[in-house]
Formats: sequence, structure tokens, C-alpha cells
Amino acid sequence: MTSSIDGREIQARDGETVLDAARRIGVAIPTLCRGEGTRPDGGCRLCLVEVEGEAGLRAACHTALAAGMRIATRSPRLDALRREILALALHESGDYPFEPDPNGSELARRMSEVGVRTATPTADAPRVIDASHPYLRFERAACIACRRCLHACDEIQGQFVYAMEGRGAATRLVFGLGDSFAESACVACGACVDACPTGAISDRDRASGETAERSVRSTCGYCGVGCQIDVGARGDRVVRIDGARDAAVNRGHLCVKGRYAHGYREAADRLTRPLVREGGRLVPVSWDAAIAFAARRLDEIHRRHGPAAVGAMTSSRSTNEAAYLLQKLFRTRFGTNNVDCCARVCHASTAEALRTVTGTGAATTSFADIERARLIVVAGANATEAHPVIGARIKQRALAGVPLIVIDPRRIELADYAAAHLQLRPGTNVALFNALAREILESGSEDRAYLRERCEGADELAAFLATQDLDAAERATGVASATIRAAGRRIGAAGPVLFVHGLGLSELTQGTESVMALANLAMLTGSIGRAGAGLLPLRGQNNVQGNADMGGAPSHLTGYQPVDDASARARVERVWGAPVAATPGATIPEMLEAAARGDLRALWIQGEDVAQSDPNETAVRAALARLDLLIVQELFVSETARYAHLVLPAAAALEQDGTFTNAERRIQRVRAAVPPPGEARPDWRAVQDVARALGCDWRHGDPASVMDEIARVAPRLFGGVRYDRLDGDGLQWPCPDAMHPGTATVHAEGFVRGRGRLSAIAYRPSPEATGAEFPLTLVTGRVLDHYNVGTMTRRTPSVALAPADWLDLHPSDASGLGLADGDRAAVASRWGSTEARVRYTDRVAPGTCFLTFHFPETHANVLTGPQRDPQSDCPEYKVTAVRVTRAQHAQGESR
Repeated sequence: MTSSIDGREIQARDGETVLDAARRIGVAIPTLCRGEGTRPDGGCRLCLVEVEGEAGLRAACHTALAAGMRIATRSPRLDALRREILALALHESGDYPFEPDPNGSELARRMSEVGVRTATPTADAPRVIDASHPYLRFERAACIACRRCLHACDEIQGQFVYAMEGRGAATRLVFGLGDSFAESACVACGACVDACPTGAISDRDRASGETAERSVRSTCGYCGVGCQIDVGARGDRVVRIDGARDAAVNRGHLCVKGRYAHGYREAADRLTRPLVREGGRLVPVSWDAAIAFAARRLDEIHRRHGPAAVGAMTSSRSTNEAAYLLQKLFRTRFGTNNVDCCARVCHASTAEALRTVTGTGAATTSFADIERARLIVVAGANATEAHPVIGARIKQRALAGVPLIVIDPRRIELADYAAAHLQLRPGTNVALFNALAREILESGSEDRAYLRERCEGADELAAFLATQDLDAAERATGVASATIRAAGRRIGAAGPVLFVHGLGLSELTQGTESVMALANLAMLTGSIGRAGAGLLPLRGQNNVQGNADMGGAPSHLTGYQPVDDASARARVERVWGAPVAATPGATIPEMLEAAARGDLRALWIQGEDVAQSDPNETAVRAALARLDLLIVQELFVSETARYAHLVLPAAAALEQDGTFTNAERRIQRVRAAVPPPGEARPDWRAVQDVARALGCDWRHGDPASVMDEIARVAPRLFGGVRYDRLDGDGLQWPCPDAMHPGTATVHAEGFVRGRGRLSAIAYRPSPEATGAEFPLTLVTGRVLDHYNVGTMTRRTPSVALAPADWLDLHPSDASGLGLADGDRAAVASRWGSTEARVRYTDRVAPGTCFLTFHFPETHANVLTGPQRDPQSDCPEYKVTAVRVTRAQHAQGESR
């Protein structure tokens, strides 16, 4: 039986409200308290409707549409009631001169629709606006206590900043214990700004008064979540950024960086012209001169010293097309596989491990599986700070009752919502994962059919795990054996399970084996290749996945085709029209070591600041200083660019066309919303300009042409990828042909390598052992308000939210060292020393400390050393033995 709304027939859907059903068929029912993506509130009562056969009225937002219902959304009775309700709400809200306006705020539009006249204030009162926050604004007089901000904060971000106090006309909105945004726990995601119907909660961009002339759909240029954004632009300025409401990745949500931290592109020190080093100084030159200089010097060094003397680092901050062309240039024109990218120093362990055990070195699943999961394990990933939109989605699932297990040396925010937090010692992942796997087998909860039909090595793993001792695991990890047993049995009973993981697994000397041991858990529970489950590694930079996909690795060509595979080389050579060397090249650490020896003479670095981000900073800077030629493509004169002989000004993410690939293998369009400043150019174009000066016959007119070539080079993964198919939510690879819809779940029909490989792996302690000289273990990482080395975010108001690095110390350690909260401390390792202010926190366990790498003033990576995973060559950022003492100037602010 069908229902009807205002005479229009509609088929009722399970659980659908009258309000949602009406919106589905284009019938507008006025409401003020119901926001996008939140549950019904029912407070405003504007959505009252008449139901045939019933004397009373129903709230459309709370009434389920049932078969046979006849609904009327408009009538003289309803119109009069809505005018009365809204007029009363405005009267109770206080002394704010609201005006009806069909093109104004949502409240102004409702006033126009229901016929409420101007709300005249009872007395003249000055406008009082709380502007204490760097981004957000609050005008209390304009607040009508609709609670939409509260619901958005609770149900989208999960931050619980807002509450209501008082009753009746005295009801008012409060935030936390203070009375301003600056004092609150707000993370500036902007969901409340989107939700507010009056403009009472606004932001810096809206307050500027600049209105957008156009809106451009693009992809966020910060982390690897890949949020879709609508960029409002006016002239050459970005005036505001909103989350794309219809995007699968973020559903309209954004974080503080993606929504607000766009001011860097207008910073006074933005690069606008090429710079060449002359007489020890970087001086501006024309593009023609810069291109000629790059081509001449690269050619000279190559001819004089051979292919091993040149190398390139492709960018995880730029586009797929730019990364592809740079690695192609060095492989075809210079005959070298000395090509690598920042995935080497962060995600190479994950890629190597997943290739080994599954056949594909990327996520087996998708972000949508977060909402389908029955149990979520987050291991070594601080998602709410490093990947905030995904962190919020995980948090919401935990709040909805989905069990969450957090495995992390720090008590990250997600641990507050977890059913269990396994706070292991840094670097002991393998010992813990082995113990959890043992408990799954001991309890008999492994998926035997899955193991029998799809995996190999199960008997060998079982025999190995039988020799492992749970008490030994407790001694190694610091996690109580009872906690390990309970967690292992819970994981086994819940399978299949979604395993979300990050750099806390990969950036270790046993990083590859950490991920392989986690994959054991995934296969024991039958999780890989199934909906709501699998392995979901989170990627740090916006295009780190795509950069690796494009061939930014010394051992693999575009699409992960091994350079030592003759058939793969032949396929690529047919498209490129040039031979490819069969011998793998040098990794980033190896290239830097070769530069220090004088063997590597020329290096092109595309959008990476290795002088600040790579480990053992002192050695990195010495290596850069020895190069005969360093070419850097950048937005600013970064720490690395200070060593450059040529700096090419780059276009930022908001200023160029192309594609990014996010952590779930989703290739999405990037579109220029504004032009780059001055003479800055998109990276792909600059690479092609140099290639043509070197004699390469490259004729790409736009990035779409480059993507077409990528599809031909690696058809198994990208054969069906074209720009005209990337509108909307893009495509997830593998996408082998033009009719293929993309792949949400990899290995659904069987593992790419044939059978999944279970691995017996013994735990090996890190060589970065603590002792009397260096008694604490340092972990490095990120904070919410900054991105990577801070090049962009430190040039925005975000710096007011996190103005400097803090050394996080447990109070027991700090007091034992005679350090007060806020004192300046000296931190020393076997590799170097620096200083930072101390912050007391129980988020770190006794014996450990934490420091970010966002600020060049701190030089955090002067502390991290040369230790590397022997399989992936990934450095060990997550375990460094340090000594903390009182600095010479220990009190107050830093010098």
C-alpha cells in the first residue's frame, strides 16, 4: 500500500520519517532543529503535519512514514501555527534584529516562508561577538537555542563541546567549563558552523564579508583521507571551503586543516619565481633560464658520472601526474631507477608486508567498512589527530556500541572510547600480535574454513605460536597477560574484524614484520576480502598512496610492476618508447648515503622537505650540502630548499588540476579553484618543460593526457581510469577497463597472490635500547592542528592553536627529573640533541615521551637515528632512546 504527501504518492521505506520521505520527493517541510547528518531533535515543532484521520498533529521529523498514510504539509491551520511558533521562538531568543530574507540565513528563509515579520529588539544593544578562537566566532544574541550545533558536534565529530543550561526563555548554549571557544574542547571541524541556522556560530572566513564568485569541487590537499571539498573563490582568493555533502569519503565533514588552513597560499614568503644559486645566494631568474639550467646540469652530471650519480624523489603532496612524469624522466632519459618517495620513510613497511602476504601492497578494504564493522582494532594509528574525519567516524561507531580495541603506546583519544586499550611498549608490536594470535588459536575461534580454502602456512604458524609464552609477551610489551588474553579472545570471537593501522606499525626496525603479524590476525579471523573487515592502513600525506602507485619506488614501475620483471619492463617500454634499467635503484636512505660519499651528484626533490622530515637530520643535511646539483620544487624556501641550486615555484593543491589517490585506493579529481601566485607552475608542467629541454618528445597538453598514458602503462590497476569517469566519488583501483566500476574490497574472490600467506615471525627488540645513559623511549608523531613538517599550517592561524612543540612527559618521569610543567628541557639521543618545553600528561606511559616534527625550530629528527627496517628500508621513527635533562634556560618561554 502506498502513502501520499500533499497528494503525491510515495512508497514507504523501513525507518524513514515523514520529513525524510518528503525531502526525497521534493516536498519542503519547514524545520529549524534538524540538521544534515544528525538524528531528529523535535524541538522547533515547525515540521508539524496533518495525518488524515487523526485530530492531532505529528512532528514530521519523528514520525515514521507508514503504508497508507495520507500526509498534508500545508494548510491554513499549519501555516498559522508555524507563524506563531517561530514568532515565539524569536521573541524568547532575545534582542537580535532578525530579518526575513529568502536569500539569507536558514532562519531568515524560514521567516520568509512562514510569514514572520521582522523581529524587533526590545532595546538597543551592542553586538557582542566572541572572537577568541583563531577560526570560530560566536554571537550569543543570535542564538535561538535550536541545539543543531550540539547535535552536529555530538553526532558527526563526537567532541561533545556544547550543552544547554537554564530552562524556558533562560535556556542558553554553553561550551565546556568556560564561556568562549578558546577555552573549550572544540577542534574547529566547522560542523557546528554548517549546522547553525542563524549565523550565531560563524567563522573567520564568513566574517570576512567576502562572498564567493564561484565554487569548485576538488580534493583536500592535506592528509590521505581525501576529503572532497567545495572551494569558494573570488578572483585569485579562496574565501571559504566547505565539505562536499554528497561525497562518499567525508559526507560534508572536514577537519580544521581542510576547512580553514588555506591561508598559507597567500603567505608573504610564497615562492613566485624560480631561484638559482649564484654566489651562495638564491636569486630570481626566468623560467626559461631555470629550465635551461636544470637540463644542462643534469645532462652534464649524467654524462660525466653515469646513471648512478642522479636520482629523484617524487612528491606525495603533489599530483599523481607530477609524480608519474618525474619518475618516467629519470628512468627513460637517465637510465636510472634511483627514484623513491616519502612512502619509503613512512609506509614502505606496510606496502612490502601486504604485497608479501596478499599480493597487493595497499588497503584491502574501504572507509565505508567502518560503518559495517562488527569490531574495530586500531593499531599504531592516532586517527583523530592525523586523519580526523576517519577518526570521527571510528569514534561514532564506538559510541554506537561497536567494540573498539586500541593498540598504541600512548593513550590517544580513541582509547577513551575503547573497550580495551593495549598500551604496549614502543616497538613491541610483533610480540603482542603473536600473543593475540596464540589466544585466537587457543580459544578455537579461528576461521578454519577460511584458512583451509584461502591461506597457506597455518600449520607452521600454529606450531610456532605454541612455543610462545604469554608471560614472556607481558614482559616484552608491558601489557598484562590477562588483558592480552581477553583481547585476543574477543577479536577471535568477533571475526571478521576491521584492522585500522598506521605508522606505529611501519616506522620500526621490525616494521614489515609488524604488519605481517597483524595480517596473521586478519587471516585467522577470516577478515581479508570481506565487507566490514580487512586491513585499512591510513596514509599520512594527501597523495602518498598515489605517489607509490605511480612508480615512486626504486624497485617498482608504475602500478607496482617490478623493474626486474622482463615482461613488465617490455610492456612499459612499449608505451615509453625507451628502455628501462632492470636493476633496482637506491632508496631515499641509500641515496642520501651515496650523496654523503660523493657518489650521488644530482638529486631532484619534488615537494618533500627531507632536511626536516627524514631521520638523523644532521647526516641528511650533510648529504644535501655535498650534492653538485639539488633541484627542489616547493611552495616556500623550505629547510631542504636552503641547500638547493635551483628552486622551482610550485602550484599548491588548490591551484592545479590533476588527481590524488587516498588511503582506500580512491583516485579523485583535483581542480584549480584559483591561479597560482606569480609565475608558480603545476609540478607536472615544470617536469615536462625540463624533459623537453633534455630532448624528450613529450606533448601532454593537460594532466588528463598524462592519466591516459598511466592507464596504458599499468592497465591491470588503472586501465579503466579516465578523467571523464572521475567526477563525483572517483574510482578505486583496481579498475582494469572502461566498464569496470572500481574495487571497494580487494581479494573478495581470492588473494591476488593465490593464497594468503600466514607467517611465523619471532619478536626482535629494537637496537635502540634504553639504558642508564638514555633511559627514556621517544616516539615522534603529529598533532591535529598541523600537517607534516608544518610548511603550510604554520603559515595560517592554526599556529595559534599549536604555536610550538611540546615534549610530552609522564608526571612521574618529569618530577623525577626535577622538571616542572612548562620548563624547558634538553633532549639528547645517540644521534643528536635539541630542546623543547615540557608538558605533563598521562597520555604517555612512564618511561616514554613524545615530540612532533612540525616545527623546524625544534629539529625533532636530529634525535632519530639511522636504524632501518632491513626489508623495507623504512626508518625507525617510533623508537629512539633519549635522555631528558633540565635545559640551561629551563623556566618559562623558549629562547
